[in-house]
Amino acid sequence: MRSYFQPPIRLGSKTTQLVSHIASVDYIEVASEIEALLLESRLIKKFRPFYNIASKDDTSPFYVHLTSSKFPKPVVNHLPNQAIAGPFLSGWTVRHILKSLRRVAPYHTESPCFYRHLGLCRPCPDDPQTTIADYLKNISRLKRMLRGQFKSVLHLAVKAQDFETATALRDLLLRPVSPEEYVVNPNLLCDRRQEALESLHLALNTWPLVRIEMYDISQLAGSAVTGAMTVAVNGQLSPTNYRHFTIHSGRDDVARLKEMLSRRLKTDWPTPDLIVVDGGKPQLSIVNWDIPTIALAKKEEIIYTPSSAIKLPRSHPGLQLLQRLRDEAHRFARRLALHCH
Repeated sequence: MRSYFQPPIRLGSKTTQLVSHIASVDYIEVASEIEALLLESRLIKKFRPFYNIASKDDTSPFYVHLTSSKFPKPVVNHLPNQAIAGPFLSGWTVRHILKSLRRVAPYHTESPCFYRHLGLCRPCPDDPQTTIADYLKNISRLKRMLRGQFKSVLHLAVKAQDFETATALRDLLLRPVSPEEYVVNPNLLCDRRQEALESLHLALNTWPLVRIEMYDISQLAGSAVTGAMTVAVNGQLSPTNYRHFTIHSGRDDVARLKEMLSRRLKTDWPTPDLIVVDGGKPQLSIVNWDIPTIALAKKEEIIYTPSSAIKLPRSHPGLQLLQRLRDEAHRFARRLALHCH
């Protein structure tokens, strides 16, 4: 909740607009973290929140289905039709729920005998004494819990004197929750990326910043010289756009960087909105493209532009984005250098 109520500059434009429409805050008290996650899923499905980008992307939400096999088991995919639970905003959430519920309603997987010894596949399909009816009782119990009907499951277990199931369910509902397991603002990462781009725009006075390219040179002792281009698109690292360069000329990093940039210019890759080179004024001086260009010095973390030097605080979101790009370029270049070594 706290992530929504911050100064507008830290929220990003979308969440700022969302917060401006909040008239009141209400809450629903539930008995456990698992119930909270399942309730969130049902409310998202019912209300389709306008600002919830993850729930509106048809390829993003996760759903739970049952296989049509003799001994069905739950599977997770992105298909809403005939789902027994969902949508969930992250794969971690739905897998965490299934892992927790499995202690109350065991089901088989591809390795049933192994899980049988852990008590997570009971009754086991590999056991000759197992009947389909006994196994389907667990699946029915699992479906009810995924619908949030925990009291019903507990009541039926007690009524049938199935105290093992009742105890497992009680322990599940009373299990302490660690802070890392809470579902965060699903728009938070999007807001952080937007904040980084907007703060970089204010610092450099350049816009748009859809595509940012970072260049770095690396050489291990006795190995070939390599270069790397890393890319951020809309504030997010884009590994599919990374490129390696084997450098063939030049005795210093400035000449090597010049070769790499010259070869980059001859490609038909998308045009960047900002070029960042690892280094200082010497590296910056060789770039003569009609594209905004800066250099990022390692030790001092000073940004050099053609006309000035900018020292941003370490906590600056825009600087942190450039640092991630620089570190990625260094890692990527060293990977090729190690391969060539």
